[in-house]
Amino acid sequence: MRLFRKSERPSAPNRRRPGSTPGNVKRPSRGDDGSRNKKKDAPGAKKEGTGRGLQIAGTVLRFTVAVAVTGLTVWGGISAYRHATTSDYFEVRDVSIDGAQRLSDEDVEEAGGIEEGMNIFSLDVSNIARKLKSHPWICSASVAKKLPRTLTMEIEECKPEMIVLFDVPYLVDDSGGIFKRWTLGDPVSMTVLSGLDRERLFTDEEGTREVVKSAISLARRYRSSGLERTAPLSEIHWEVDGGFSLTVGRDPFYIRFGKGPYRAKLKRLSTLLSRMRRDGERPAIVFFDNEVRPDRVTVKVKPKSTPTKQADVQISSAN
Repeated sequence: MRLFRKSERPSAPNRRRPGSTPGNVKRPSRGDDGSRNKKKDAPGAKKEGTGRGLQIAGTVLRFTVAVAVTGLTVWGGISAYRHATTSDYFEVRDVSIDGAQRLSDEDVEEAGGIEEGMNIFSLDVSNIARKLKSHPWICSASVAKKLPRTLTMEIEECKPEMIVLFDVPYLVDDSGGIFKRWTLGDPVSMTVLSGLDRERLFTDEEGTREVVKSAISLARRYRSSGLERTAPLSEIHWEVDGGFSLTVGRDPFYIRFGKGPYRAKLKRLSTLLSRMRRDGERPAIVFFDNEVRPDRVTVKVKPKSTPTKQADVQISSAN
């Protein structure tokens, strides 16, 4: 009977002859001459050093080429810029101006500092626009270049709405802002606002602006009511109590309107003037500032050949 399985049987001890070498031990190799090989220098060491040197040389070469290319590019750019800014081909020969009505093209060019022969690349359009907007008659401006020789300018002129008297007359736009002092040659056929002084302008600028805007609104309502055709509005006076008085008519007369609202008062004024024209009478002063009886209008009539007389006229809101 077997005691062990074949796989479990102990292996026999290795037996070798005296002087033999175990199978897992490699013997040192011998050269052709029978001597044992000695350790030699690795043949790749010199190649590695040479490769590193070539790599450094390549990097230096690429850097040199890059610097040269950059230098040529910068030099070419400078040369191109000098040519563009000095060439006669790029001289401004056409200036297109849109929006000028009161001002001539020559006025606009002078305001923008545009001179004949200027190079289009040397122009600063932002600076030109700032110069244009500093002109008293120009409210807004935009400037653009159109290569090779054209400059376009679009402006918006200030539109005077009224003349305001402080110590001297000034022009104001529809927003109530003063944009220039009135000088000879400026429009004169406009409504004049009086009653304001220069001191108020500096001590209460915003309040003064609101007064001007209210006067402009009243003037517009007056014109839209149709009264302008028969009794043209020439002056609005601001009263110390905050109300307004008007000077109207080709045969001027004075209307004390007081405070608003003015729509109903303008309607009653139209009815009153129609009645007086029918009766052949001419008003001298009309008072609409009766706060106790707002429906009552007091009228002083200009005399024909007798002294001025005063009458109270009641005009209902229905009329």
